[in-house]
Amino acid sequence: MKILLIHNKYGKFSGEEAVVEAHIKLLRSNGHEVITYYRSSEELETMPNAKMKAFFSAFNNPKSIKEIKALLSKEQPDVVHIHNLYPLISPAILPVIKKMGFPIVMTVHNYRLLCPNGLFFNKGEICEKCTGPSKELSCITNNCEGSLFKSTGYALRNFWARTKNYYTENVTTFLCLTAFQKNKLVANGFAAEKCEVLPNFYSKELADTAFNISERKYVAFAGRLSPEKGIPLLLDAARQLPHIRFCLAGTAREGYIETLEIPENVILEGMLDAAALSSFYKKARLYVHSSICYEGFPMVFPEAMAYKLPIIAPKMAGYPEVVEEGVTGLLFESGNSIALAKTINDVWENTALIEKMGIEGFNRVQQKYSAASYYKLLLQGYLKAVKN
Repeated sequence: MKILLIHNKYGKFSGEEAVVEAHIKLLRSNGHEVITYYRSSEELETMPNAKMKAFFSAFNNPKSIKEIKALLSKEQPDVVHIHNLYPLISPAILPVIKKMGFPIVMTVHNYRLLCPNGLFFNKGEICEKCTGPSKELSCITNNCEGSLFKSTGYALRNFWARTKNYYTENVTTFLCLTAFQKNKLVANGFAAEKCEVLPNFYSKELADTAFNISERKYVAFAGRLSPEKGIPLLLDAARQLPHIRFCLAGTAREGYIETLEIPENVILEGMLDAAALSSFYKKARLYVHSSICYEGFPMVFPEAMAYKLPIIAPKMAGYPEVVEEGVTGLLFESGNSIALAKTINDVWENTALIEKMGIEGFNRVQQKYSAASYYKLLLQGYLKAVKN
């Protein structure tokens, strides 16, 4: 099968970028031909009037449309797979692709099809106002991006795509990361029969690490140190458990750490390379996902499970679909640092349960979140799109 993959890269390497790279590698390793069309947000750094160009290209970018049309005519792919279209490609390409007779599959990495900032999160809390009566106007009135110009741009591009039915009328199949995400789309006008659930997969080689509880000495967190990731919540939980060490790997935007009071039992590891991150996971007893926002499918889940780490996560969004209570981890009341601290403390010395959940998580990665499992479902999605 020949696939044209279309993706607007972000300014910085992210989990989504890693997923796209792994996706391409997997397809090629299974004998498929993958042609890519990339634009990158980094292009804006060298463009004169970059902000204005990004604003207008989100609605329609003749350059991207012309290049993709030429690529389609030349390559004649069996299917077109979309990842991200903003800001330099634009969903205006979707009816063009459909008119040319090519089926479109789209991975839904976040909530941007419904929420201009893609997070359903604003001013420190969950926000779904853009699915209400005011729709995208809420993004402007709430100034979701902290810049009226940017918030207006984000709101208008979503309004334009929605009223033009770019996604609902032209995409053949939406690949959602969780059932929670799929249900959000369906509740907001997307056809259920067009939405499939396809979780991300663990693309690295699995090493059956021996579980030695005596060498596992701390609670781990890995990711961006930012408010929506629940870092203040995690620090408050750590403050309540001075007898337990917490290690946080990742970086924060400039000046953010200085606004926080770091307890003595919390160690900030900074950004770790692959080898250091592997060692970081092997020495942890539990992994905590403290996020206070909806995330699609955090890649850190299968990554931690691959090292036999039970996961403690909030009881919201799609997290319980991965973290099964008492089986692969434990759930706590979202946003409640007391509940998080109690969950950690209650299980900390229960080494038998920790080992059992860690092994079960490892098995889940092998069975449910493996490259083979992902490939099978992805191919089914492609064949369904081609038949339709």
